Amino acid sequence: MTGKGDARRLAIVRAAREICMEKGFSKITVSDIAARVHMTRSLFYHYFPDKDAVADAVLDDVVEEILAKLAEWDSTRETGNIDKALDDIVHLTRALIADESPFSARMIHEGNAELYIRFIDRIADRIADWFERATVHDFEIHHGLPITNVHETFFMLIVGLISLLRSHPDMTDATMRSIIAQTLHITSFL
Repeated sequence: MTGKGDARRLAIVRAAREICMEKGFSKITVSDIAARVHMTRSLFYHYFPDKDAVADAVLDDVVEEILAKLAEWDSTRETGNIDKALDDIVHLTRALIADESPFSARMIHEGNAELYIRFIDRIADRIADWFERATVHDFEIHHGLPITNVHETFFMLIVGLISLLRSHPDMTDATMRSIIAQTLHITSFL
């Protein structure tokens, strides 16, 4: 698919994402999505075999947005400035947990718990992979690598931070910074 087909597929994904945030994924029908993008159900099935395939595409769309934000941050960060990097990551993490984000509490309350868990698993895996390839590689060059099992450590940290911030939104930035630094064994570099 190229051109118009890609645009229609993207329109379906974006519509499903909007409807999911409005009324919950479990309540979405293929007809809802098709109507939102002004197409027939049969045309919808030309692009996706079922609603679950759209859910996976929505997850991938959100993951790509988050990875783009991380790449933007990485392109402007000051290499070696660990304090600023931690502050930036705390700020970015808080923004990702905001009410309108895919991590918001509304996502679960609207009947999307299964989708939310799939999303958390997928985003934690992809972000951990990204950090391992990008930032951790730079840190290792400049300072050595104070952690082992890099991917797994970042995965646990990401899932934990998301859950902790959702449960305790009033947690201070200083506490978040400390948790990240302790988990990554970088407190001596601050």
